[in-house]
Amino acid sequence: MADADVRSRGDWPAGRVLVQAATYNERENIGGLIDAVLGVSPELQFLVIDDDSPDGTGRLALERAEREPRLHVLMRKGRRGLGSAIAEGFAEARAHGFAVGVNMDADFSHNPADIPRLVAALDTPGRRPVDVAIGSRRVPGGRTVGWPLKRHVISRGVSLFTRWALWVPVRDVSSGFRAVRLAVLERVPALAGGASPGECPSGYAFFEFMLWAVHRAGGRIVEVPITFTDRTHGASKADFAEAKRSIGELLRLARRTWFGL
Repeated sequence: MADADVRSRGDWPAGRVLVQAATYNERENIGGLIDAVLGVSPELQFLVIDDDSPDGTGRLALERAEREPRLHVLMRKGRRGLGSAIAEGFAEARAHGFAVGVNMDADFSHNPADIPRLVAALDTPGRRPVDVAIGSRRVPGGRTVGWPLKRHVISRGVSLFTRWALWVPVRDVSSGFRAVRLAVLERVPALAGGASPGECPSGYAFFEFMLWAVHRAGGRIVEVPITFTDRTHGASKADFAEAKRSIGELLRLARRTWFGL
């Protein structure tokens, strides 16, 4: 029998916005990130979804959560994957009554100070409410700092493929920094725990799949310019095997888009 998940205390304060970060071996970053996110506003709460990191990231977050009621931790046992962790985080947010979920990377490539701008973009006066606000590197005012040419080429290639093959009108589809009006998940069963096995990617292709599914369900998506800064501590988890899986997932999505298969 697999070990049970480990969670922080269950008496969460009531709130509207829950920020989350999926972690695996981010011990060097997690303490500072917790301080930075919770320091943005006393109205924010923070959820760490850790895949039982060997370096003790989850345990460190759990220790902090004992002293900080706005910090929550889900340490998953027996399963792994960025996409599935993000989906579980959104499910936790909905279960605890939050209206908005904000996902971000755990390596400081996303600036916590940008969180209020993403949340504000969901409700622009005089316009129809937005379902997903993306922290974008590809719109005017957005930029990337510290990436080698190879990563720029790959990222732009994925975005072009998603725009033209999946019919998703977004320029930065792989950005993990996004605010989500959680009510939209009710219209997208695959993102709300109703996916059949293999339907919802568990890895990095989750980002493109999410936008594809929300767009097909009639959801409104906007992009907010941000500066993305490459990590300075720890190692990226996007290896060759994950890239290969993601390509396969995107090709399957293209087949569903064009042929309904």
